[in-house]
Amino acid sequence: MSFVTLVFAIAAFALFGLATDEHHQRRLGKRPDIATKKRLRIAAWVLIVAAFPPALMASGGVFGPILWAGMLMLGAGIVFLILNLAPAGRIDKAWRKQ
Repeated sequence: MSFVTLVFAIAAFALFGLATDEHHQRRLGKRPDIATKKRLRIAAWVLIVAAFPPALMASGGVFGPILWAGMLMLGAGIVFLILNLAPAGRIDKAWRKQ
């Protein structure tokens, strides 16, 4: 269950990252509109909340919240490294001009 918590945390912070103009532009080739940003942020918060019950099931009521907080920090670190250090991929120059 701690793996599920980590997957949810990584997905949540990836959505938070893609809700920013710079990362969205770099990864998807266009800037997000306001509605898209809002949907991405809401989905990210839902995943953060959804990561809590598996952490409780994995470690119980005492250490579950600690596991949850640790997995959130690990997920944030992983996503930070991926979004900032991994190559963005090849997007055709004609696509970027649009």
